[in-house]
Amino acid sequence: MQINIDTSKLVTAAAQLQAHKDAKAVALSAECRAAITAGFESDALGDPHLYPSKETDQINLAGSVTDSLLPDLPADWATPFWCADAAGEWAMRPHTAEQIQQVGREAKVRILALMQHNAALAEQVQLAPDKPSVEQIVWEYPAA
Repeated sequence: MQINIDTSKLVTAAAQLQAHKDAKAVALSAECRAAITAGFESDALGDPHLYPSKETDQINLAGSVTDSLLPDLPADWATPFWCADAAGEWAMRPHTAEQIQQVGREAKVRILALMQHNAALAEQVQLAPDKPSVEQIVWEYPAA
């Protein structure tokens, strides 16, 4: 007795599952990018303030942090940086070197945590045995 198995259907099912996994990973990465650019809170000014974190904001923050690290800063050195207070009022508020460095550290910690969360979800997606299991993996991460 000879058993004939149509392996093309097996390959197709595996390829379809992998395509589904790839699409899910792309969607999760998009949600990660949205979370990264949604802003973050820091209490570097004493009270919590919301800081922007779109790509340009990240570049501006890196420049401000770099400036704060240069030698021979005047004792009264400060840099204005855009942030919103608890009432939601956005303004360029002065930050000392220590304050802008704290904002920079907190931004980095938040972004790295989001990226690590995304990587863990992507790994779960790749290990999922079927489409329903893939669909159960969703982006959930605390807001800024």
